[in-house]
Amino acid sequence: MTSSIYFFKNKGIRTLLTATAIAMLMQTAVAPVAGIASAAPAADSKVTSVSSAAIYKSFQNMLYKKDGLPATDRYLESKISQVTPYHATLMVLQLENARFKALTAITDRMLVPNVQDQMQKLYKWNDSFTQLMSRTKDTSLRSLLQQARDSGYRLVTIEGSLYPIMNYAAFEKYTSYVNKDIKQYIRIMAVETSNISTEDGGLMIGYQDMLNRALNQEQFLNDYPNSNRKQRVQMLMNEYTLYTFYGLDNTPLFDYDTNIMAENAQKGYKAVLQRNASEDSAFLKKLNEFMDVVAESKFEKTETVEKWLEQNVSRNEYSNQ
Repeated sequence: MTSSIYFFKNKGIRTLLTATAIAMLMQTAVAPVAGIASAAPAADSKVTSVSSAAIYKSFQNMLYKKDGLPATDRYLESKISQVTPYHATLMVLQLENARFKALTAITDRMLVPNVQDQMQKLYKWNDSFTQLMSRTKDTSLRSLLQQARDSGYRLVTIEGSLYPIMNYAAFEKYTSYVNKDIKQYIRIMAVETSNISTEDGGLMIGYQDMLNRALNQEQFLNDYPNSNRKQRVQMLMNEYTLYTFYGLDNTPLFDYDTNIMAENAQKGYKAVLQRNASEDSAFLKKLNEFMDVVAESKFEKTETVEKWLEQNVSRNEYSNQ
């Protein structure tokens, strides 16, 4: 099991981010208006609804031009303080949609064998697009890497191949201007794309970090039940719920041979429950019940534990497929 944000193992490595991109675009196929409350005008007293709408119209005209993402981003950065929070939120979400839509094409360009070979020869651990650009003399490759960076993507390695993924840190400069739910959404997604949680069926973060991310997702869903990005965060929390109660193929919660719960998971789960004992959280309540059940079974995956999981955290219920 691997997060839909990064890689769908069963469908092949070329589906990196594609399924999530399609889901996002289906949710906001016309324009991301539903769930965006009209807010008060921005602090700049010169902002009017007319001037804000004019900037929004210019933004839309730029957004879907060929290779127009870098210019559109620069335009938005220069103008976002001159629009209402409503238009600011709308433009940021439409920029996100456009980046998702363009991701498949730029990924395909990077997967061309000779391009991948060139990148692999230059790449050093944890390199960014900028660092890779500084090492190549090939103008075509440098142009591609710059386009990827300036279009709002970051470089990652997955199963030995180099890919662009969404770079939500690039949206953080806009968080002061958008509605509160989208500000929190960007922060949640920035954590996800800055430090990937899963890769090749294995958990890449600690158990406490995993649970803390799930709690932030739950808080978002509780605070903003009508948010335009509710479905995306719900999908993410569904994944984290399955990670929590089942583990992943290569990081199972219960050892395949002994059926005993991973010791680090036991420690991490107990620590998070103790630290958040006063919190009103449905997720933590369910986790606490689970820990009571497994403790009674001496942390072995018995029939009782399996029955509890099926009744309370059914895989079918939390599957995003």
